[in-house]
Amino acid sequence: MAYNVNSYFIFLPAVALLYQLVKKERRWWVLLGASVVFFWLISRQLILWAVVTAGITYSIAGWIDRTQVQIKAIDRSEKERRNALKEKSRKILQLGLLGTVGILGALKYTAFTVETTMQVVRYFGGNGNFSVGRILVPIGISFYTLQAVSYLLDVYWKREKAESNFFKLFLFLIFFPTVMEGPILQWSDTKDTLYSGEPIQGENLGLGCFRIIWGLFKRMIVSDRLNTAVLMLYRPEAHYSGFMIVLTAVVTTIQLYLEFSGTIDIVIGSSRIFGVKLPENFRQPFKAKSAAEFWRRWHITLGRWFKNYIFYPVTTSSLVKKWGKYGRKHCGKYITMVVTSAMALFPVWMLNGLWHGPKWPYILYGVYYFIILLAEVALEPLGEKMRRLIHVSDDNPIIQKWHMVRTWVIIVMGEMLFRAESFGQFLSMCRNMFRGPFISDNLATSMLSLKLDPGDWFVVIVGTVLVFIVDDLLEKKPDLFERFPKIPTFWRWSVYYGLIVFIIVFGAYGAGYQTVDLIYAGF
Repeated sequence: MAYNVNSYFIFLPAVALLYQLVKKERRWWVLLGASVVFFWLISRQLILWAVVTAGITYSIAGWIDRTQVQIKAIDRSEKERRNALKEKSRKILQLGLLGTVGILGALKYTAFTVETTMQVVRYFGGNGNFSVGRILVPIGISFYTLQAVSYLLDVYWKREKAESNFFKLFLFLIFFPTVMEGPILQWSDTKDTLYSGEPIQGENLGLGCFRIIWGLFKRMIVSDRLNTAVLMLYRPEAHYSGFMIVLTAVVTTIQLYLEFSGTIDIVIGSSRIFGVKLPENFRQPFKAKSAAEFWRRWHITLGRWFKNYIFYPVTTSSLVKKWGKYGRKHCGKYITMVVTSAMALFPVWMLNGLWHGPKWPYILYGVYYFIILLAEVALEPLGEKMRRLIHVSDDNPIIQKWHMVRTWVIIVMGEMLFRAESFGQFLSMCRNMFRGPFISDNLATSMLSLKLDPGDWFVVIVGTVLVFIVDDLLEKKPDLFERFPKIPTFWRWSVYYGLIVFIIVFGAYGAGYQTVDLIYAGF
């Protein structure tokens, strides 16, 4: 079951009906039951791995909490006892992180690690023939593992109290709208709404349904239709050049954005029906004027997770502090700043790439953004000097547009690497971009080989333009969606019916189309 198939739109109303019928204190049990059924329908017995992760997280958080209570009860003058318990708490945390992350690593990365090791052995002339069979991985393991880690760290850092009810924690980890594609939640995001059992309210129902319809529009009008072209563009036997490679980069980026953001719209809408307000995961990413700003607007909750649980701990670590002290004394302010940034950014982006999956293009995608972001940090002082030299401020409209276009190039090249089957394919496509005439004589034939006719391209262009118009409105009025249920009834229902009719008439479904797998669900 996925968020864009018919079965989900039978499942969701059934859950909502049952939720509304039971007593308030039992409603979160309905959500838990629905989440277990949803998980089981996709991954069957692999749900046991989610149970194990939840069990480890619950036990370790409770143990840390009890240890911290003991520390608080000891007089501050007894430093030795307090320090011993603090060390115990730290080791308990390490045990929990080893357990939760270890399950993710064993299931998701063992085969890749073994295969990479064997390739190295064969490269040096050894007999690297050992292999690991296919390991089945439960759906959403990368998402719920990050949530488990954030919960453990928040309890350890005393930001949150450990939850005493195992089943509430389990629901937090596998809540059915979020388990496949996020957003990646922190305990504080849903602790006040997920278990409250508030009845379904008209405003939440209206807003939830609108977000679902808007997500379906993005997916079925544009993303699912473009998926056909993307599959053809990345065929191993495909040999395109010039304009067709540029088209590949642009189409890949648009398809991924509308697939992922459309699915997140469906997720946020589904949750909102039950009164659960999830954090937004996208905020008009193509308005960004730098790669750093792009990642503050794209997959926001993943960026938040890495910032809170990797970047900040690294920047405040003793190693970075020692380097800062040494660097300022011996290397100068600029070198110290650049090296400090590199020390903090490298683990973030290596882990970001690995999190997406056990494939070299994903890892190199992380390296790509590490280099880009470090370059932005290193070159910013030079940029400031040049702007002062030519007497142009950073707020100048021309400079702003240049920054935006430059960022678009960075984004589309990154997404082409992300989608490539191998780094070799990506390099080949980059070379072919500058080979031969930019627009070849057989362009029409090449376009037709993508299995989209002129009518399809027209629908894609109209749909994409409409999405970006709405994005522009959201940039100016961030609460636009929240205000939607309050607009006059006639206009509200006109939007509903307009989107629904557009989806029915122009949606990519039925004969000639196949159901498109959710890309991020594979992570």
